[in-house]
Amino acid sequence: MLVLLGAFVQLYVIVIGGQAYPLVLFPGMDVSSSYFDGVIHGYIPSLYEILLGLGGIAIALLVAVIGVAVLDFLPESLEDSVVDPHYSP
Repeated sequence: MLVLLGAFVQLYVIVIGGQAYPLVLFPGMDVSSSYFDGVIHGYIPSLYEILLGLGGIAIALLVAVIGVAVLDFLPESLEDSVVDPHYSP
């Protein structure tokens, strides 16, 4: 769970940091527009963005569960006689 949390935090820092903090695209030049150039903004994701993220996680988990069920990765039994080749009763 901590790895997943760390991945989401890293993604948040990369994406939101790149959008919220101004970049110097042309050093020494004055570039301006009507979109708050050079101003650091706050960001709060909307409900749709949160649901989109949760939906992506749900789809990834669904694909993993279906993959494990269909591709037969898991053993049929965990009995010692099946799993351990050196088992003797």
